[in-house]
Order: sequence, then C-alpha cells, then structure tokens
Amino acid sequence: MPLPPRKEQERIAAILDKAETIRRRRQQALQLVDEFLRSVFLEMFGDPVTNPKGWEERELCQVSEVRSGVAKGRNFNGRQTVTVPYMRVANVQDGHIDLTHIKEIEVFPEEVEKYRLQRGDILLTEGGDPDKLGRGAVWEDQVSPCIHQNHIFSVRVNRSGLLPEFLSALIASKRGKAYFLKAGKQTTGIATINKTQLSQFPVLLPPEEIQGRYLRILAKTREASGKQLALADQAQHLFDSLAQRAFQGEL
Repeated sequence: MPLPPRKEQERIAAILDKAETIRRRRQQALQLVDEFLRSVFLEMFGDPVTNPKGWEERELCQVSEVRSGVAKGRNFNGRQTVTVPYMRVANVQDGHIDLTHIKEIEVFPEEVEKYRLQRGDILLTEGGDPDKLGRGAVWEDQVSPCIHQNHIFSVRVNRSGLLPEFLSALIASKRGKAYFLKAGKQTTGIATINKTQLSQFPVLLPPEEIQGRYLRILAKTREASGKQLALADQAQHLFDSLAQRAFQGEL
C-alpha cells in the first residue's frame, strides 16, 4: 500500500475530517427535525399511549376501510389481463413513499379499479423488522393508476373529522408501535400483522381543528426537512468524492 509523507497524510486527514463534520451535522439536523415533530405531537395530543387528554377512541375498522392488495405470481388460465404499476413493500417507507423503482404487475382488468389507490389512502406494510412493523405513509396519487400488492394494506378514511395525515402520524407514533408489537406475530426476528389485527387498532379522535393545525406544522417542517435532506446528500457526496480522490493521490 503506497504511503504518502506524514505531512501529506495529515493534510488529507484534515480535509476529510472537515467533510465528515459537515456530513455529521447535516444528519444531526435531520434528527432534530424528527425530534421536533414528536415534541409537537406530544404537546398537541398528549401521550398517544396513555391518552391523558381523554380523546374519543374507535377501532380502525369503524373509521376507515382496511383493504388488502393483489397477490403476485397467479395463474390467469389464458384470461385477458392488463399490466399496471403497483406498490411493493420496498416502496413503502416510514413516513414517505419511495418511487425510485416502480414495478408493474399483471392483473385482471376489473382488479385495477378494485385495488386502485386514491389520494389520501394510507399504505402500511404487514411485516418486517419489529421496530418497522406497521410503517407507512399517505398516498398522494403520485402514479395513476396504481395498485398495491398483498403484503401492503391500504387504509381509506371514511369518517368525517379524521384526517388521513393525522391517522398516519398516530399509527407511526408510540401508540402504533406498542400496539403492533403486542398484537403482531413474531418469528426469527420478523414480525407480521394481519388485516384483523390492523382493523382493531384503537384510533384517537381529537377535534379536526387540532389535527389540521398539526398538519400545517407538519407540512412546513417537511419542507425544511426536504432541504436538509438535499444538503445531507450533498455532504455525503462531497465526503465520498474527497475520499476517493485522496486515495487516488489527487487531493
């Protein structure tokens, strides 16, 4: 392994250390955004686990329609089919939908409308690592038409006064995590929930006005978070580029 002179090593290390400091601070800024949102949620709605403010509670199936998705790898026996984009588990992340890679699936024509996603649907994964159980996000109709596979549930709110974005945040809160870990089935480090268990999730119903106020804060915070994420990506790219140039003797 070629070794540059010690002073040159120290110069390179100093440059990389500065780049690493920038990268680390960008990541810390993103963590602060998440902590801020959790703090705001607790301030406005109280502890979602214990419900100290005494909000009305209803099972999820009483305030929404819980739907399973289409299965893959079926035999169509020569019947007419169509191909449409669909959401996989990899697309549904904690708090956002990842549209980097969208695949298509073959289904019967009538299934397109049956499984078609609508703006405001909440997509939730049925399994994964225990700490990611029930992860999900609100669908914004980014792709149309689009359906979802059977390892993802879609929740469509059908009660006035309940906002999908608030419900998604509630499911992602400690209340959701605690419920799914208790109700889900765990084997060899993988946890799963079924439609019945999800349908029985106890939803809190604070006034719509308070939900709306929280969502306005959420929107502004996500805008700031998006800028921080872009800066974090730039900082990571800078560090990787400098490291590569350093070990190629070009720094």
